[in-house]
Amino acid sequence: MGAAGEYYVAFRLAAEGYAVGLTAYGTRAIDLVVANPDTGKSITIQTKTEWNAFVPSRNYPPYYWKWRVGKPREPHKTFFYAFVDLKNDPSQTPDVFIVPSGELHSLLVAYPQGVDPESPEAKDIWCGIDEEDAPEYRNNWDIIKRELA
Repeated sequence: MGAAGEYYVAFRLAAEGYAVGLTAYGTRAIDLVVANPDTGKSITIQTKTEWNAFVPSRNYPPYYWKWRVGKPREPHKTFFYAFVDLKNDPSQTPDVFIVPSGELHSLLVAYPQGVDPESPEAKDIWCGIDEEDAPEYRNNWDIIKRELA
């Protein structure tokens, strides 16, 4: 499933004219290296993919999307996360939530609940994007285009 997300993000960026390289299997924390051949600028991306990231709530809005992230790496201006939702249906176009690494911490949720994601007590760390925040990140490829311009 993770490979599907990596290849989809690579496809989208290559279709925009960027040079995209997938890292070797087992490379830690970086899945894609993307460069603009016109400007020479480059970025790195870590993808996280869920078959169905959308979590509807029967009791209350907002709805949200979630992906398991593990311990995040240090933020950097040219490092991004691409959270891919395959929507539980291969006939649908996936949604990709583009998050600059510097903004990831504000979206993290740790389990057990209430534990700081940076603390050693955090056993399971997820990125959660609420419905109200989704437009800022969902299919917002301009976040990457601006960095590569």
